[in-house]
Amino acid sequence: MDTASILPLWLTFGPADPTGATGLQADVVTGAALGTHTFSVLTSWQARDTAAVEASRPVKADDIDDQARSLLEDTSVTAIKVGALPSPEAVSAVAAILADYASVPAVVHLVEAEPALTAADHNELADATVQASLGLLVSQAHVVVVSHERLERWFDEGWLGGEGMETALQALMALGPDNAVITGVPHGEGQFVNVLATGGPEAEAWPWQHLPVSFLGAGSTLTAALAARLAHGTPLRQAVIDAQQFTRRALEAGFQPGMGRNLPDRLFWLRGNEPSS
Repeated sequence: MDTASILPLWLTFGPADPTGATGLQADVVTGAALGTHTFSVLTSWQARDTAAVEASRPVKADDIDDQARSLLEDTSVTAIKVGALPSPEAVSAVAAILADYASVPAVVHLVEAEPALTAADHNELADATVQASLGLLVSQAHVVVVSHERLERWFDEGWLGGEGMETALQALMALGPDNAVITGVPHGEGQFVNVLATGGPEAEAWPWQHLPVSFLGAGSTLTAALAARLAHGTPLRQAVIDAQQFTRRALEAGFQPGMGRNLPDRLFWLRGNEPSS
């Protein structure tokens, strides 16, 4: 049986996280849970546990390009997710791929540079990688996903440009993404919302109640679930709703396997109702 004719195919770029909380391992599990097949392109090797990253070794930009193009020239993917990238050169390579496959909706997860790159002697490289992502990837995104806290910090630091813009969201949208999802926006005392901005004057928000424990991989779960739903051909608004619901249930079923943070249980449906697909 030709599974490619049954399962939607999508491609993710990200690090190898041995905990399975983030990166490629997490995306593959999320994709499978939502009825898709996930192709993966390795961007770095990590040595980490549930508390911290001990080391990260970047994959060369040419090797990232080779991995992705060998898959894309052989198959037909219906969504792409871009996760953590290790260098401006890697960002440039991925940006060129997105340009060549502009008809495929891309979910760009804007994160800080990889933790191992944020030591004092690597701050310049880390900053350059983030700024390259803002300059080269955002304009090609069908939807950008970024935390409110991170977006506000970049806005305050002038990284979003946006001269004359009143808000960080306005500055982000001026960079050219089709849509943006801003997570964890404060909304009243102890309350938060996730906001979907679609380029017009209106935005839609959904309440998000933080759980009493700290999680590793919540953002990875949300962005991978969004990419998987888009790979099914789900309209963006419904895909955002589905991704939030999936993430919420994965976090509610989360567990603490070590001495660090809790991990989402993306296979929660094995013990209850299946997620929608």
